Amino acid sequence: MKIALLNSFYHPYNVGGAERSLQILAEALATQGHQVVVICLSEPKAGARKEEINGVQVYRVPLQNNYWPLANKYRRPSTVRRIFWHYRDRYNKAMARLVQTILRKEKPDLLHTHNITGFSVAIWHTARLLGLPVIHTLHDYSLLCPRNAYRNGRNCHKICATCWYFSIPKRKASSEVDLVVGVSKFTLKRHLEWGFFTRSEKEVVYNPVSFVLGAAPRSEAREAEPFRIGFLGRLAQLKGIEDLFEAVQQVSEQIPLRVLVAGRGEESYEAKLRKRAQGLPVEFLGYVEANAFLNQIDILVVPSRWHEPFGRVILEAYSNGIPVVASTRGGIPELVDEGQTGWLYDPDKPGALACALLEAYRHRDELRHMGMHGYKKSLAFTVEAHVKQYLELYQRITR
Repeated sequence: MKIALLNSFYHPYNVGGAERSLQILAEALATQGHQVVVICLSEPKAGARKEEINGVQVYRVPLQNNYWPLANKYRRPSTVRRIFWHYRDRYNKAMARLVQTILRKEKPDLLHTHNITGFSVAIWHTARLLGLPVIHTLHDYSLLCPRNAYRNGRNCHKICATCWYFSIPKRKASSEVDLVVGVSKFTLKRHLEWGFFTRSEKEVVYNPVSFVLGAAPRSEAREAEPFRIGFLGRLAQLKGIEDLFEAVQQVSEQIPLRVLVAGRGEESYEAKLRKRAQGLPVEFLGYVEANAFLNQIDILVVPSRWHEPFGRVILEAYSNGIPVVASTRGGIPELVDEGQTGWLYDPDKPGALACALLEAYRHRDELRHMGMHGYKKSLAFTVEAHVKQYLELYQRITR
């Protein structure tokens, strides 16, 4: 089977979970003997080019818009420039023409789109004109809202007037998708509630664990040692790291703590966090490879305030035998078995995270056992299982 995969970015531009999942899928399909073509964006001035990466043919298409989103990922463009960018991204015919040229040349059996920011929904109509079945995977909420359904420190519970305007052509174009896939039940449900993909078949396919499974046995946390709490991810307000610092301040006099923070963010926000953490047992490590970081902690905290579409970092923790304390946001509760692989808490409830940390500390002698539960759970999220699910969906829509 010849499969065209499309996403805003591709290796080595691993911006987030969508890019990691796409690379895993593309390379696994190629390993199984399928012909795989990836279409992604390149800088406007870079020009179109084709290359091969680990058996995958990659087309990089120059972005037809007013700035390159990755020019400085830690500094945002002006409001005016962002508005113009998203206005053009409602339905970008110039990008559709570039994609059409590639699809005509490669003649794939289907088009599987992922994040399409920069390409726009115009590519779905292009695929239809060429007679190609279309499957789309929902990795975030960019179709619903330019701000990813999060504004002024709160999740959007309904479409505001601005988002309604920007999403009109996207909602209409979603009817041209044959099958839509959510990376969690929550993500799929949110799009359906807001009027998207009314004519499409629906499925849920969770993201895979991308690295080698087989965590080494973990030693028990010792009472005389500090309780090692970890945060791994982008340093941003919507990730809830300020809530973690607040909880640490509440419990630091009751239990011995050591808080390790791995990740980067906007320069101004990082400076704010460092100032907030003064006097607390917090260490900022910057970027650290996930496995190396997870081997340093007893428990991982995922305090997201945003409705996480999936929560890959939870599976990364499980596959290393690490339990989690996580918020009840988005798809996160679908991954956490309360009391077995970790603890859940409501981030809107004052003191809830502090209580969860105290509960985890009280059960520190059981963390190894809980870590093994998490490890066993992660075995259901293998690359092999992930690819098998998608191949079944490909066969369904190409019949």
